Amino acid sequence: MTEAVVTIVDSYRELPPPPEWRHAVFCVWEQRVVADRIQRVLPDGHADLLIHDSGLLEVVGLSDEVALPHLPAGTQLRGVRLRPEAVASVLRIDAASLRNRTVTADDVLGSRRARSLSDPHALDSWLRSVRPDELATAAVRLLTSHSVSGTADQLGLSARQLQRVMATTTGLTPKAFQRVARLQRFLRDAECGASLATAAAVAGYADQSHLTREVRALSGLTPVQLLTERSA
Repeated sequence: MTEAVVTIVDSYRELPPPPEWRHAVFCVWEQRVVADRIQRVLPDGHADLLIHDSGLLEVVGLSDEVALPHLPAGTQLRGVRLRPEAVASVLRIDAASLRNRTVTADDVLGSRRARSLSDPHALDSWLRSVRPDELATAAVRLLTSHSVSGTADQLGLSARQLQRVMATTTGLTPKAFQRVARLQRFLRDAECGASLATAAAVAGYADQSHLTREVRALSGLTPVQLLTERSA
């Protein structure tokens, strides 16, 4: 039997994080899968802690390419979606080592720490204690509306220094981060009813060919194909 590639699963919901986590966590989420499927996971500018029903804990780094994981029937997941500027602080690792990767938490945190995080109280204490890098926080904010050189100037950094800060703390270079952010802006507006041309222009694509090239590179589909799949 051929598995369909889908983006909407049998049960998925996102919730705001507790107020004490908001400096490091974008949202928490849970997912339940009834039938075997392949899920299209697009780059979204965040990292995730995946907590499997079995107790396995995995870490998903920031990405700039599509992933197509197989989800067996009965899969149940809970997730903690990390803000990009908090990844290195939360995981205490060079975030670039996680780019486009999913690894067990044992490999990142050590088996003892990873096991402890199955306890909600330990997870709460851990996330409360995180202090995201202030320079990375400012860089992430500026890169959504400024060029790479403009962001570097605003922060008093050279372009190379900015690249090092972003890669080390978030896992993506400034250019890659902007590509992902542009894709997400396009999807947000297009799925809210904007025309393809309007959504592309607002997101920052130069023209139709730029849109098609970038969306295909980041999702594996053309813009129309991607929007159709996501609305199915």
